[in-house]
Amino acid sequence: MAMLVYLHKEEDTPERLRYRFHTDGGADRYLVLDKQADTILPDDGRPDAVFQAAARKLARAWHGGEAPERLVYQA
Repeated sequence: MAMLVYLHKEEDTPERLRYRFHTDGGADRYLVLDKQADTILPDDGRPDAVFQAAARKLARAWHGGEAPERLVYQA
């Protein structure tokens, strides 16, 4: 089954990045990338498949030196 996860940058501070993420028709959720600890955690504490897809997409961009305004994970 195909999955599309959309990410939208909400906040970028020296300490962290905060992104809103969702699937088509899904509720908005948030994740935070801690720039110092190099971790990505869901705000709601649910590390489910949708969060993991969003986190992987953001981690690839971040480790490539980017923090884009928008990202899309497609599988």
